[in-house]
Order: sequence, then structure tokens, then C-alpha cells
Amino acid sequence: MNKRWAIPVLFFLFAVLPAPARADVSVPAMFSDHAVLQRGVSVPVWGSAAAGEEVTVSFAGKDYSTVANGSGDWMVTLGPMEANGTGQAMTIAGNNVIIIDDVLVGEVWLGSGQSNMQRPLSDDCYAIAAIDDAANYPGMRFFNVTASGGSVANTSWEVSDADSAASMSAVHYYFGRQLMSLQPGVPVGLISSAVSGTAIERWATCAGSGSLYTGQVAPLQPYAIKGATWYQGEWDSRSANDAQNYYWQLPCLVNEWRSDWGQGDFPFYVVQMPKMGLKSIHIVRDAELQAMLSDQKVEMIVTIDQEGRDVHPACKDPFGQRLANLALKLEYGVDVPARSPVHNAAASFVEGDSIHVVFDHVANGLDSGDGLALAEWEIADANGNWYAADAVISDTDTDTVIVSRPMPMTSSPVSARYAYSSDPAANNLVNSDGLPASPIREITPNPGMDNCGNSECGQEEDSCNCSVDCWDPPDSELSCDDGMDEDCDGLIDCDDGDCTGDPLCASTCGNGICDPSEDCRSCPGDCEGVTTGKPSNRYCCGNGEVEGPEGDGLCDDNP
Repeated sequence: MNKRWAIPVLFFLFAVLPAPARADVSVPAMFSDHAVLQRGVSVPVWGSAAAGEEVTVSFAGKDYSTVANGSGDWMVTLGPMEANGTGQAMTIAGNNVIIIDDVLVGEVWLGSGQSNMQRPLSDDCYAIAAIDDAANYPGMRFFNVTASGGSVANTSWEVSDADSAASMSAVHYYFGRQLMSLQPGVPVGLISSAVSGTAIERWATCAGSGSLYTGQVAPLQPYAIKGATWYQGEWDSRSANDAQNYYWQLPCLVNEWRSDWGQGDFPFYVVQMPKMGLKSIHIVRDAELQAMLSDQKVEMIVTIDQEGRDVHPACKDPFGQRLANLALKLEYGVDVPARSPVHNAAASFVEGDSIHVVFDHVANGLDSGDGLALAEWEIADANGNWYAADAVISDTDTDTVIVSRPMPMTSSPVSARYAYSSDPAANNLVNSDGLPASPIREITPNPGMDNCGNSECGQEEDSCNCSVDCWDPPDSELSCDDGMDEDCDGLIDCDDGDCTGDPLCASTCGNGICDPSEDCRSCPGDCEGVTTGKPSNRYCCGNGEVEGPEGDGLCDDNP
């Protein structure tokens, strides 16, 4: 009897006893069918599993394996890949298997901001034609957090067609379409995360609450991207105080996003505010300009030439195309008109009763966009009194506008400005490509310097503050240990990227400072456990591996 029932009883016992816990491997929502992976960089793939579980990611003929840490977190890094418009499967295997189909490799861009970045293609003045055209770009994919109510977890990648494009950000759609049109065969992945009526402080913890950043941007990290586009500032233009804060809030936002992403100084493209009837918008415009001037990887499109004063410009095609042309020229080497004229304070000078304002990015020269005399120029005396002024493009230097002292003004001119008002009516300075010049809040050439512009290189003048009298600065640093900024980019010696790899710059290990070129692998004595001073802001575990930020648990299994 007992022998006869031995097997059934044993089977019954196994059936009722609880099985050992086996957590399924999972990945974030960004890894879904139709995804686009960024080409040319290391691509993180991450998720969760049971602690100690081995996870293998297979893609493009290669396998990458790791073991989940004590918290169940895991990450592998795919090697850099070439663009590929043919869909491939990604397999993620642990206790279970996940297969992600139709994955492309191309260019991935994030678009963020407030209502003008949020507004969908269906609301655009060119909506019917653009939506009909969307199916012609199957290599363009959308990860539309905006249309998913701001929930990253509930968003998945979609192939461009009439349905998916209609709800996509119009600015971001036109941006992607222009990239695909001039780089055929290179897929484009567009991540959209924007919310109407929001201040910049909600998009960065360093700028304020950061509530939207933590909810709609941070969960995307560290998904590999090429860069970001930003269209925001309307909310902050409602008061002068908020507008003034934009001078520090925008750079801190850019730095926080880059630092937390752990991908270095990726390109960050800003839409400078157009005309829209907000009383302090001219201050925000200048803050956006200053952010560009202070960061080599921040660029800006100028939109002050767009007609109307609607807070929501009806036609977003010019905005998206100009953003895309910046990327095409600066990131991909495509020869397209891209950069608007921007004043060069160091090269500008006072000469007699005139201020000579020199511009960069003039293409073949400056011009009047409407064929009329240059307008919206003003000039100031030493007491800060501003007067409307005459302005002409120099006959000999077509990158220079000569702003003359008007008759009511009795003293020599000190400063000049251009189109610095909420909605200038007649701004018409453009370059030969037809791109408008950025407004100027104030330019005071060479304050306290010798007379820059007199053809003599004075004692206090050099190539950086008066190249017109001295000499043009070189394209890169000439020496990496002389304490000088020869190329006038604001970076000296080893802090300048031109000195990367120079033996002089490799000798700082051991000075107790984790320099930007060092990490816990190259200089453990300076960088062990340090979270600042490195572009990636990655924490160095005791085993010499660069893991996630300190406290995220990724170092738990690597004491």
C-alpha cells in the first residue's frame, strides 16, 4: 500500500509547496517594437530581473551578458553601430525571453518644452499635406510621451503614418522629416515630451521643482540620444523677474540633463522666442542667446522674422526645418544654410561717432531682408540714455553694421542694441542666406580698453578682445601649458578639448582632483568614488568599474 502511494503522495507534496521566486526579465518602455537605437555611440540596454540572474541581450549578431545585482538591476552596453534601416530583432533572455521586433539604428532626438513644442501636427496650418505625407517616411519613428499623457511607461514606439503623425509634435515632426529628406537611408527616432503652460523651473530640479523633469525626462535616461531640441520660454516671459531668472535657469537645465544622461555634452538646440506679444519676451530671447554664446554645444535658431504676434505660431514647418538644418550642418556635415547672424562683441568697436557691430555667420554678407534701410537699431551715451539710430552695412566689411550717433545725442556713443523690444516691428537684418539676425540686448565694445578700431594693437588689446587691431585668433590652442586662451573660446590649456591627448594634460593624475579627462579607471587615486568633475557624472565603484550614480544600487555587488 505504502509503496503503491509513494509517488502520488510525493507528487502532491511538490504540487502544494510554493515554488522558488523567479522574477521575469523586464525592460523599460523605450525598448519596444519599432524602436530606433542611436548610431555611432555605446547604447545602454537595461532593466530588472531576479537578483543574481544572468541576462543576455542579443542584437545585430552580437551577444552581451551580465548578472543582475542584489537589487535586481542590470545593464549591458551595445557597441557603436552603423545606421541600418532594415528592422532587426533584439532578444533579451533570462528566466524568460523578450523579443523586440523591427528595431532600426539611426539618429535619436528628444524634443521638449511647453505648448509650442507640444502642439500636434493635426493643429498645424500645413496639417493635411504633412499628415498625408507621413507614410512616406517609415524609417521615422515616434516615442510620443506627450500624447501618452506624460507617462513614459505607457508609451511605445510607433512607425510614421497618418495616425501616428497626427498626434506628434508638429515642430519635432518637421525636424525629423527634414533630417530624413537630406539623409536618405538614415532612420530617425523622435522622442517627444512637452507640456503646455509650463515654466522652465518644472523641467530641471536645479531650476525649481523639476516635477516634469523627474516624471517625463529622467525616466528616459540613459537611452542613447544624439541630442535635444527645446522650445519653451513663453510662460517665463510674463514677468521681468521670471525672464531674468532664465539667464541661469536654462544653462543649469542643459547641464543637469547632460550630467544625468551620462552621455557627455550632447547638442542642445534652442528655439529663440518669436514675436508673440508677451511683455518680457525680449529678455528671454537674450537669455537664450547668452546660453548659446556660453556653451559650444548649445545652438539656437532665430525666429524673430516670423510674421504675426500669436503666442502659438500657426505654421511650425519653418521652426522644425531650421532646427534640422542646424543638426544637418553641425552634426552631420550637410552643406545647408543653418546659422543666423550673431554679433561678435570682441570684434566690434567704437570709431568716432559710430559703433561698428561685427557679426559672425553672415554667409556671403549681411543684407536688408526687405530692401529698406536697416531698422530697430538704437545707440546709448555714457549715461545709459538710448536713442533711435541710423544703421548701414559697411561698404568694405559686409559682416559689419555701422550704427551712427543721432543728432539729439551730444556725447560719444558707448553702447548699441538691435530689435530689443517685445515685438519689434521692422527688424530686417539678415545674412545672404535670408536667415534673420538675433536681437541684441546691449553691446558695449571694449569697455575700459584702448581705442579698439584705431588700427593699433594697444597695451590692453589682444586677439580675443580686439582682433580688428591685433590679429585673428588661431582655430585651436597653440600651447597646453602657458595659461593663455589662444583660440578665444574661454577654455585654457588642459581644460580646452584641443589639448585632449597632449602629454602635458595627462600629468595631472595624482593632484587630488578628478579632472574631466580622468575617471576611476585612468586615475583611481583622484577619482575613486567621485561623482563630480567628470562629464558623465558616473560613480566609480571600488572594483574600478564606472557604474551608475552613487546610491543607485549598481555598486552593491561590486564592493
